[in-house]
This record gives sequence, structure tokens and C-alpha cells, in this order.
Amino acid sequence: MSNRSLSLPVFISSLVVVLLLLALLGLKVQSSWVAQPLKKYWNDSGTCYIARYAADYRVLGGVGSIIEIFSSPYFYRVYSTDGELLKTSEWYLWMREGNSGVAPEFQGEMILYPGTEDWESWTVTECR
Repeated sequence: MSNRSLSLPVFISSLVVVLLLLALLGLKVQSSWVAQPLKKYWNDSGTCYIARYAADYRVLGGVGSIIEIFSSPYFYRVYSTDGELLKTSEWYLWMREGNSGVAPEFQGEMILYPGTEDWESWTVTECR
């Protein structure tokens, strides 16, 4: 068997895997675009807020179950008062953020938000 006859199936298999990953990424992006904030928490000075979101992957059916394996059920976004996105945790695919019973906290420019095992934090100078 020649190398050429072996390389075509490998190429096709690789192409299928890449296309599937791109489709899953597209669905992840789409679900983050349509996600609505569950709750907003303002800092004391009123310069920014952190919002907790829950991505609803159930509407995607079985594909949503696959995305859910590699994503957290909650994610957080920090916005300035004019709506500018300052930070987001939605692409931290290796982390499990959120606990619906624990609120994020502002400590000056540091923002603490609940992770599965402990607190996660960001320093956002715009939130002083």
C-alpha cells in the first residue's frame, strides 16, 4: 500500500474532526451571545458590575450535552457603566465557575467570584 493511499483517509478524518470542532465552537459562541444575565452585582462606587450568566445548552439537544462537558454551567462578565466588557470567564473551558448560592464580591479593584473549589479573582483597575 502506498503512502498516497494512506494519506487520503488520514486527511479526510482530520478534516472531519476539525469541522466538528469548529461547529462545536460556533455553537458555544452562539450560546454565549444569547445568554441573559441571571443577576448583576454592582461595586460600591458604581463604576462597574459583574453579571452571572447561565448558558442554556439544553436547547442544542445532544450537541449541547457535549458542549456542557467542556464548559461551566455559569460564567461571569464584568462591565463598565457604559456597557464595555472588561473581563469574562466564559472561555475558561478548564474551570467550573459559579455557585448559585454565593455572590461575587468587589474588594476595591479586585473582583472575587465563586469557582467550584474556591474563589477566583480578577484585578480590574476600571472598577476602583
